[in-house]
Amino acid sequence: MIFKLYAVWDGVVGPKTYFSSFPMFILLVVSIILIALVIERFIAYNKRREPDANRIVKETLTHLREGDIEGALKRLGDQDTPIRNVLRVGLQNAELPPEEVEKLMYARILNEKDRLTQRLTPISVISVLAPLLGLFGTVDGLIHAFHEIAVTGTGGPEVVGEGISTSLVATWTGLIIAVLAVIFFNVFNRNVDVLISRIEAAVQEFLVILREYQATRG
Repeated sequence: MIFKLYAVWDGVVGPKTYFSSFPMFILLVVSIILIALVIERFIAYNKRREPDANRIVKETLTHLREGDIEGALKRLGDQDTPIRNVLRVGLQNAELPPEEVEKLMYARILNEKDRLTQRLTPISVISVLAPLLGLFGTVDGLIHAFHEIAVTGTGGPEVVGEGISTSLVATWTGLIIAVLAVIFFNVFNRNVDVLISRIEAAVQEFLVILREYQATRG
């Protein structure tokens, strides 16, 4: 399989292929955009990743259980990560009724989810658009190939085969781009869902301890 793909690349695909027709040039641009989006998401997630999330939650809740709101806030610090931002909202509004605190924390969760899913929509669009652009490129190439045969009046299996082979590269390219886009979209989306689920679990634990904290204060 790998040998066949290499053979296709070595024999048909080259720099000229991607500039020989408008659809192929668009596919090249789309692939560059996809690479840029994927790199940007990896960098963004790495910056906002919380390696010690479980320990942060545990220590913050311990401070809250002891009634030390300032200590809990100090433990969270000012780092801009989803779990810290959500817990910080809860601590800053710890004097409000738990129901109000819950609404504020879940509103912050939605905000964090929006930030995490930024630029995932374009990746999803590329996964749908790339095969269509590839198909368009193939049809466009076939039209030109048969037109040349009709105009010149020459042709045969070799000529027709070469034209079809070159045209199908557009579909091949579009499918590869689409598959990669689907993979990255699902990986990123899955990571966001797992993170949000963990934050929601931490919020529920936070609210239980908050009710205990407020009960002890009368």
